[in-house]
Amino acid sequence: MENKKILVPESLQETLWRLEEVRQGFRAKSATQVKEALEWVGSRQGLKDSYCNLFSPTSQDLLRGVRLPTGEQIKTKAATMHILGEEALRTLIVWNLQSSAQVAEALKGIDLIIERGGKSGSYCCHNCTIAFLRTLAVAKIDGKDGILQKGLSTIRKARTPTGKWRGYPFYYTLLFLSEIDTPQAEEEKKYAGKSVQQVLKRYEGNDRTSLFRRLALEATLSAV
Repeated sequence: MENKKILVPESLQETLWRLEEVRQGFRAKSATQVKEALEWVGSRQGLKDSYCNLFSPTSQDLLRGVRLPTGEQIKTKAATMHILGEEALRTLIVWNLQSSAQVAEALKGIDLIIERGGKSGSYCCHNCTIAFLRTLAVAKIDGKDGILQKGLSTIRKARTPTGKWRGYPFYYTLLFLSEIDTPQAEEEKKYAGKSVQQVLKRYEGNDRTSLFRRLALEATLSAV
């Protein structure tokens, strides 16, 4: 992965994906650059265009929409605001900043999302649901484990004969499943195993999409 700065002030999503590349070992780590990027992400909590008090995308993000690290493209403004807000919160938590004031404020937004319909384990659309569940998986909010389980049950009900899930973004869903270790998640990874074996060889490159798809695919195969 090319050694560029981690913070990209024009784009919240690019900064988030670069931080995740560092965390996964895809990009060289610079403690100074990581700290700078994380502080900038935190500073976007509650700004204009933040979804439910989460973290605000930039004007460039809103114009272009979200391109997930696994390659799926999402173009609506509402989904861009929600998904990047969730991903920003998740990023700060996995970088051990869960005790920060920004994370505490953003978690109030997760409570609001749950009250607006997230109690069912799904929210808004398939793409937003996976972003929501990814956050729940790392936030470990007291009393909310049942919501994550409901979300996994909903994914299971969307199975198709091809080893995928109806409506859900395949690789982003696999990435989410690869990050949690529960019996339900293991079952879904086993279910997807056959289709995963058929596509793994397509992603041998070092571009972002190939790296994150391969990460998700290999984690899935390890459960088969």
